[in-house]
Amino acid sequence: MDFQTKTQRPLFLKAICLVAALMLYQIGFGQEPYAKFESFKFELDESFELENTELSENDINRIAQAQEEMKADSWSLKYWNDSYPSYRWHQILIEASKNHKGHKNGGRVAIMHLAIYDAMVEVWKHKKAYPQKAASQLDSRIELLSQEPEYSTFICEWSAAAGAAQLVISHYFPEQSDFIDSRLEEFKLARLATGIQTPSDIEKGLEIGRKIAEKYIQYAKDDRTDIQWTGTVPEADSLWSGNPGPWDPMKRQWKPLTLLQADQFRPAPPPTDWTADMEELRKFNAENDYSEIAWKWKSEPIWDLTLERKILEYGLSPLESAYAAAVFHTARFDGIIAAWDGKYNYWGIRPFQYDPDFKPILIDTPNFPGYPAGHTTVAGSLSRVLAFLFPKDEQLFYEMASECSESRFEGGVHFRTDNEVGLEVGYQVGQQVIDTFNQ
Repeated sequence: MDFQTKTQRPLFLKAICLVAALMLYQIGFGQEPYAKFESFKFELDESFELENTELSENDINRIAQAQEEMKADSWSLKYWNDSYPSYRWHQILIEASKNHKGHKNGGRVAIMHLAIYDAMVEVWKHKKAYPQKAASQLDSRIELLSQEPEYSTFICEWSAAAGAAQLVISHYFPEQSDFIDSRLEEFKLARLATGIQTPSDIEKGLEIGRKIAEKYIQYAKDDRTDIQWTGTVPEADSLWSGNPGPWDPMKRQWKPLTLLQADQFRPAPPPTDWTADMEELRKFNAENDYSEIAWKWKSEPIWDLTLERKILEYGLSPLESAYAAAVFHTARFDGIIAAWDGKYNYWGIRPFQYDPDFKPILIDTPNFPGYPAGHTTVAGSLSRVLAFLFPKDEQLFYEMASECSESRFEGGVHFRTDNEVGLEVGYQVGQQVIDTFNQ
């Protein structure tokens, strides 16, 4: 990550750090292990040239006007620029998902973050080729209203993330495209007002983001996330029974992002006798009428919040943060595939079905088979990649995964075996994701 810097000395020191990272795998920039930051799936064959080293009067006037508007709306300036490029767009995607009525495509989050990451990698190719100072350094009439980057300002990386996100979110939620477009306009004004990039840098970034997003959207049209199930539930007293709906069973048939095949880490068959597992649950319920961790892990986006906090805590760069988010959401996507492959291969019974008199603490049991547990499979995959991304906090992430696993037992929606097997499957999925990103 040999970013352009203002002086030879910082560049020399960064070169030393890079050599050390290449020599010692798992030791890298800040908390994140070394990676080459190569595109995951798509790249462009774009050619850009540094137009000039001075600002035009038109550029100066446009930036000055944006800064004047933002001084009256400093909250918006901070909203868009005080975190990392994908931070707000992830929130906007979640908001669009909540506002959408009907089926929500399961690949939307991973596709957006992968598009942002590949767009960011593309931008960095040009940043490394063209060292460019911030607009505020090129003309004294421009103020610096954000933190000055320590690398080239050529082509706006924040705009690349915005361009990719805007196109992907609008693809999945076309009825909300006006809302998404309006957020993009807010972003563009706030980014221009920072005094870092020129209007041309912002437009080039948007262009790169959109072109990468178009490739991912085309890919997603064939990822099987919108196919409905037409099968039937097997009839046997020892198996799960119910009506899973048209979408849930098809998760096992989504096209994996890193798994060689959906059943790559399929676990051994579940027990044929759940007597011991059921007795353990009955005993817990007899001694407890409430579980704090059960409700906590059911109701809060704990893993997503953890990723965000760690990115901000360790001050990852825009490229590093995009990489972290891409790895994280890929691990969730493939973790779901692995868990649901097992669920609908074995049709594992749930506790309340095995013992109709049993009342789970969480009350409502998810309407699909139990073995292996989906929550814990995903917890295993996410904890594994988080430990890779932030190795100093490795113990924390594995403790979180264990608590998540325990929460599904205490909540009464899973046998302990479901959870323990799910964790092991998830750890394997997480390692597969890490290996794929670092091939």
